[in-house]
Amino acid sequence: MSVRARAASWVGSYGLVATLLASGLVWSNGAPAAEPPGKAKRYRVIFNCDGHAVAKDAQGDLGQWLENLFGPLAESHVDALFWCDGAGGNTANYDSQVLERTGARANLPRTYIDRWIAEGNDPPAVVVREAKKRQIDVFYSLRFNDIHDSFIPDEMPTFKVEHPEWMLGEQDYDGVKSFKTSLNFAFPGVRELKFRTVEELFQKYDFDGLEIDFLRGAPYFLPGTESQNAPLLTQLLTRIRRHLTQRAAERGRPIRLAVRVDESLKSCRLNGFEVSRWIELGLIDMIAMGSGVMDIQVEEFKALAAPKEIQIYPCLYGWPSRYSPVPAALAAGLALNYHAQGADGIYLFNWFPHTKNNSESTGPYQKGLLKLLGDPVVLQRQQQQLLFAADRGRPQRAYQYNWLHCVLPEKLPVDKPLEVALRAFARFPERTELSLQIEVDGLQSEDMLAVTCNGTPITGWQRSKGRLQAKIGAAQLRFGVNRVGLQLVPPATGAATPRTVTALELHATQPAAAP
Repeated sequence: MSVRARAASWVGSYGLVATLLASGLVWSNGAPAAEPPGKAKRYRVIFNCDGHAVAKDAQGDLGQWLENLFGPLAESHVDALFWCDGAGGNTANYDSQVLERTGARANLPRTYIDRWIAEGNDPPAVVVREAKKRQIDVFYSLRFNDIHDSFIPDEMPTFKVEHPEWMLGEQDYDGVKSFKTSLNFAFPGVRELKFRTVEELFQKYDFDGLEIDFLRGAPYFLPGTESQNAPLLTQLLTRIRRHLTQRAAERGRPIRLAVRVDESLKSCRLNGFEVSRWIELGLIDMIAMGSGVMDIQVEEFKALAAPKEIQIYPCLYGWPSRYSPVPAALAAGLALNYHAQGADGIYLFNWFPHTKNNSESTGPYQKGLLKLLGDPVVLQRQQQQLLFAADRGRPQRAYQYNWLHCVLPEKLPVDKPLEVALRAFARFPERTELSLQIEVDGLQSEDMLAVTCNGTPITGWQRSKGRLQAKIGAAQLRFGVNRVGLQLVPPATGAATPRTVTALELHATQPAAAP
């Protein structure tokens, strides 16, 4: 039977599936899933590989693909690889009978994938084999609602063309539009497809675990229906957990389940992610939080997860909050923040540390950071330049409810200070040079700013190309959240021109570590 015929056979019967779910004959809605045996291993660094760039940059060479993927991980802090096949979960870059091959519908095949499979090198099987050789745990990272098919034609699957009602379309979420190809998980057929995808992956391949990447991407339901439909995602997660537990029993070792969700519990609730319920039911082993956001609410997730021995991994994104790509100093500063707030390790997303034909031009310095980010002591000792920055993102089409607490960018007021939070969970050694830097669009040469840090005025400002810089003493800083007040001092010439603060940064140059 063809892939399309097989898909049609269960898609056409999703009404029967829904009846079985409602009756409790397929799985129980409220019963806890069986806990997998043994405590989950703790990882210093989880490296999420998006699959596409490392394969594309290998230009069809299987050996170079493996070098791009595994070479930078050697002798690093990476203990787990979360591998996405590079297709986004709507099509497959592997030998699947559930999902069609990428490009099949559009007659735009990724020919190197087809050739590798024909030669007996099915990518997931190869990745599992090579990870085990290197003693790295490997999870399959499943993008649960990816929308790259909105603008990449070869990733648009047949099932979306044949079932346009399954897609949310461009909806308005508090002023933020969704991508037109986002799936509506209120439809039983959508949820069934996701389960069948997981089922096949763990029947065919020996992954150590599964990551369900909920942030690729929101939304999951029509505006205003997220709360009432949230239990549907919990039901689906329960079904997946039960299947993984069954497969683990058959092979004699656990299969772990990770999820990636928003940076705050409030954002999760708005998206219909019942994280506290998932924890309560024992459905998950680890949580990754955030996607481009820098200020992640690590402590609130830790308070929920720690009593259940569920691990938390804040996401250090490759281009967070308009820093593109993330500077090495900022990556180090963010990692120090997350470690100090109680993270079990660091999760990397959209990092491209391979060095040959790197289309992102990030290879050499990111490869070096993989040997530092998992250990805060080593990181602070060996990374001389540290950068701590105020988050400066805004909700966008795949992240409708993220960056809810961001202040920047914002216009400078004249009537009262603009207060901005700057997180710096670090204790600096003696002789560390510290400077506060502010970037202001529209800044006039005569403008004067009144700046305070934790209530103490900061003086001695120097300016260059729209950026202000002043030295600051370690005693003026708090370990944790620092409150910086910014105000335009009247009278300001050309007052009609807005002065917009686009960046607030703390730069630290530490003394060189002893050899």
